[in-house]
Amino acid sequence: MRRYEIRLPYARSDNLAAAFPEMTAVEISPTITLLTGVLHDQTELHGLLHRIADMGLEILEVRQDA
Repeated sequence: MRRYEIRLPYARSDNLAAAFPEMTAVEISPTITLLTGVLHDQTELHGLLHRIADMGLEILEVRQDA
């Protein structure tokens, strides 16, 4: 399991947070939301990234904590 951070160029909203229940959504600026959480493997990460893409959302950055 690894911890990931995904930055999205959107203000945090209840709808955005609810769309990713396995992650914690934190507004780090008025126009950037940080999703953080632990994912079990690359398959789970790819599934999350596909969900983001399917929603038509842009990704600014994906980081894996060491």
